[in-house]
Amino acid sequence: MTASRPLSGTARRHRLSLIACFTAPGGIAALASLFAWSGWLAVISSVIALVVASQLVLTQTVWRGASLTVKAVAMAAFVASVFWVIAMMFAPRLTVLDLRGQPVVATVVDHDASHVGRGEEHCYRVQRTDGSPIFGDICRDSDEFAVGETMTVLVDPSGLIAPETPSEVADARFWQITGLVSLVATLVLCWVTGGLTPCVTDGHLVRRRLPRSPRSRYRSKYQS
Repeated sequence: MTASRPLSGTARRHRLSLIACFTAPGGIAALASLFAWSGWLAVISSVIALVVASQLVLTQTVWRGASLTVKAVAMAAFVASVFWVIAMMFAPRLTVLDLRGQPVVATVVDHDASHVGRGEEHCYRVQRTDGSPIFGDICRDSDEFAVGETMTVLVDPSGLIAPETPSEVADARFWQITGLVSLVATLVLCWVTGGLTPCVTDGHLVRRRLPRSPRSRYRSKYQS
């Protein structure tokens, strides 16, 4: 195996590319959470990010030649990014409502059920008891509320974020911790993976050869 020193510029580029690919979907998920956009945006962005990463860094050649260690670290980075995306689908909206949400007595006025994969998504539109509308829907994986039911919800004063029940907002801390831990894990694992990929050749990490001293080169020249 020919020893060579991987270019630091390549490792830096790979690291930044992986970090961008595996953290950007979480940012999109956060925006979708805040502005009541479709959750499919986060899923689609994750797939696109994985494709881009496979073209820029984790190419077929690199993946085929990588050792099990490199593959395991790369897969761990992807899994951490998935948890980061999932956390961002909940944490931003719940955090805002936890910090500044105002309790309002509301009535369920509409129920919309749709199929999502093999399951169902139930979304409920609510309004204040005086008839004034409330922006956004409350969505669940199962049929939880009935049309005409009255309940207390937390509402964003600016009217830009969908409401939520206090029991769900109470889970904000869990999603905050999950998001923070998964983000840190994603950054660290992407950094490690990006540093390893330039060294991959024939399934092994290329050994770095220390530069020979001028005296050693001079001696070997005259010995030959």
